[in-house]
Amino acid sequence: MSEETDMLSPDQAFDILSNQRRRYALHYLSDHPEGEKLQELARQLAAWENEIAAEEVSKKQQKRVYVSLYQTHIPKLEAEGVVDYDSESGLITLTRHADDVTTYLQDDEDRSDQWHRYYLALVVAGTVVFTATVLELPVFAVLTPTIVGLTILFAFGVLTVQYFLVRRRESQGVSRSSEH
Repeated sequence: MSEETDMLSPDQAFDILSNQRRRYALHYLSDHPEGEKLQELARQLAAWENEIAAEEVSKKQQKRVYVSLYQTHIPKLEAEGVVDYDSESGLITLTRHADDVTTYLQDDEDRSDQWHRYYLALVVAGTVVFTATVLELPVFAVLTPTIVGLTILFAFGVLTVQYFLVRRRESQGVSRSSEH
């Protein structure tokens, strides 16, 4: 943490997020603000990693994750000031510095959700209008399939250009903030 800002730097946050198991742990702990026992955290992470229900996790799968969390990931998160770990009770809680890291997770999820929805909406709307035009339904009979098709292609082009501009601006923002 920077002594001037009392916040994690973007480099520190990205280092923490560079490991999937830590991302899973932070995601799970974000949904459990009262904290969670290390044993339960290990069981849930093992379930996600093996794509099974938590009840189906074997002792071996849980132990492998538990050892990794106990020896590597929880100490790193604690050293960075992102979690507090009570070794006596086994309880792990997020600190106020967790927001410095989880903010990056939430932003990434929001962006990826947003774009596939835009493209899907354009496909659905384009299909409906094109089909109505080909079937010469009232109101659409004045349009030609060629004009509708070109309009849909143009809309896809505009959406794609917007997508790339937003991504470029975001990547430049990340690189600028990491230079400070």
